[in-house]
Amino acid sequence: MKALWGLAFAVLAAQPLGAQDQIVTGADVKAAVEREMRRNNITGDPKVADGRRYYSCASDLNVAPKYQGAWETVNVTCPDPDREWTIMVRTGQITVDVADTDPDTPKGNIQVVVLLASVKKGQVLTPDILKLVEMPRSGRLGAFFRIEDVAGRRSTQALSALQPLRARHLEHDWSVQEGQPVQIVQTVGFLQVSSTGISLENAQIGDIVQVENTKSGKIIKALVESSKKVTPIANID
Repeated sequence: MKALWGLAFAVLAAQPLGAQDQIVTGADVKAAVEREMRRNNITGDPKVADGRRYYSCASDLNVAPKYQGAWETVNVTCPDPDREWTIMVRTGQITVDVADTDPDTPKGNIQVVVLLASVKKGQVLTPDILKLVEMPRSGRLGAFFRIEDVAGRRSTQALSALQPLRARHLEHDWSVQEGQPVQIVQTVGFLQVSSTGISLENAQIGDIVQVENTKSGKIIKALVESSKKVTPIANID
């Protein structure tokens, strides 16, 4: 009998799992996010560990920006009617992929933001020292394609003239900064309870941040919904 049970177990173990039993891994999530971003001419680095395991899903994963037009955070959803689930994924530094077929851009080249003058560490970059210049495709990784995405930010190091600007060259453009007033909004049934608070940390949309309620003095954890609004994870007084 033991031999028969062992044989039966070996046969079952050798059979492939059905689609309904496929466990979704971090590698699957990352591939789905990257695929959808490429479809929208955007590149990034999804922050998901390849070996992480999620629930099973028999359907293709759906990927959509958490906030319309903002790809810094995306929702990844399993659309199965009987086991639908959603997780939130940060996409990392994003660059917009400019098509080579743009009539205003020579084939194989794009325009990226460069400095017209050298700057010191900590210097604020003003529009008068920024310019768009054509750059081969090989030089666009991590670059900026709009002057408005760079103007007003500080450099993290000394930079030379005509140097293409990269994300690492600039201080992080936080959605919420430490010490900034925010609106704490909590939905209770059909009602919304609102109060004011102060962010105790720098954060991006989709991050969890500590916020001090200015009325009660209580420190809570909240999800950053926008540059002015957070939603508490725990109940607030």
